[in-house]
Amino acid sequence: MPVSEERISGETPFKPEYEDFIKQYPGRGSLKIQASVADEAFPVKGVFVEVAAVANGRRFSLYHDVTDSSGIVNEIVLPAGAASDSQSPATAGRDNASYLVSVFHPDFEEITDCPVSVFDRTETILPVNLLPLSGLGGAADVREG
Repeated sequence: MPVSEERISGETPFKPEYEDFIKQYPGRGSLKIQASVADEAFPVKGVFVEVAAVANGRRFSLYHDVTDSSGIVNEIVLPAGAASDSQSPATAGRDNASYLVSVFHPDFEEITDCPVSVFDRTETILPVNLLPLSGLGGAADVREG
């Protein structure tokens, strides 16, 4: 596949869509991911977290990190809709800033494209309960640290 002039100059094909996305959602909110196992009993360290957005029908990865020893990726700042949209069932269905969160760890089933909305000046917490691939092997690994 030939490299376009756009790529050579360091531009990303997502740039125009992202600029439109930022204009549509001028606020800033934060997202916190909490990965655990056994109904939130044990945090899981080393979970790869990806946050993506869909713009113009295409999925774009915006952020990725790995959970700390508390099973947390914290303070992911993202474009957000109005905070007031989160406070009423009548406005909850509006076109809010929505993201897709995916998590991966070799000992657990993957979770892909879990939808989450982010609102201006608000921290959204997304708890993710991981399921071990086989038996309790994943939970034992978590307890060892």
